Amino acid sequence: MRALVLTNSNPNQVALVNRLSDVCEIAAIVVSRNRPRRKPGFGARLRAGWLRVAEATQGKDLRGAWKSMQDRYSTQFPSFPATRMLHVSNVNDSEVLSEIDRLNPDLLIVSGTNLLGKKLIAHAQKKTRILNLHTGISPYVKGGPNCTNWCLAKGWFHLIGNTIMWLDAGIDTGHIVATEQTPLTGTESLNELHVAVMDHAHDLYRRAVQALEAGDVKSTPQQELGDGTTFFSHDWNARQMKQALFNFRHHYSKEAVNARASRLASEMKRLVPLVFER
Repeated sequence: MRALVLTNSNPNQVALVNRLSDVCEIAAIVVSRNRPRRKPGFGARLRAGWLRVAEATQGKDLRGAWKSMQDRYSTQFPSFPATRMLHVSNVNDSEVLSEIDRLNPDLLIVSGTNLLGKKLIAHAQKKTRILNLHTGISPYVKGGPNCTNWCLAKGWFHLIGNTIMWLDAGIDTGHIVATEQTPLTGTESLNELHVAVMDHAHDLYRRAVQALEAGDVKSTPQQELGDGTTFFSHDWNARQMKQALFNFRHHYSKEAVNARASRLASEMKRLVPLVFER
């Protein structure tokens, strides 16, 4: 299976592509800088500034855990696998459409880009299938900027996990190929928690690609599974960061994590056909 990867240059994405290269041919990698196609307005720039301040104060430990995870991947996977590379400012740039035409890949693998626009999706779907990674359990937890942190902020430890889905024009709304809770013990440090989620995401993506190549995949529309919450980056603020850290320090324990299975029992009964056996 020849795949074209759309991603960014963050170390966790470099690690993912290296791991995927063991199970499929990476024909080319498009690395997006994820810059907006329009200059952000004053309000958006002001919110971004306040977010940086919040991350440096209330969210310092969350940011530190994420950076530590990225440093780990940077050491383990210092570069993308050797293949054709294309660097773009935004994943929706015209060069990406041309690359899809040139390669005619069997699969488009997406992770870590800005949202794919309708034009790119429609163009790609004429040629191939588009597979996407969401580091959250859809349809119950969607959006961003980081669904693991949102689960901590809400106390939804049972919803920490990952989903592989066919990409559509919505926010984490595509038909689900596979979804799983991340195996956790409740004894993880904040850094270990993020590493566990990301390692699990990479493993789930690998197994999904392998299943696709074997022709052993069925997908399910999310609306058949239940309702959920879509989080937005502009709602992630100092209060949410403070709550996430409080819940992690005082409620994230082996007892809380052991309760994950029972708290998610009704939802997971509907997801059983989609969950890979480990």
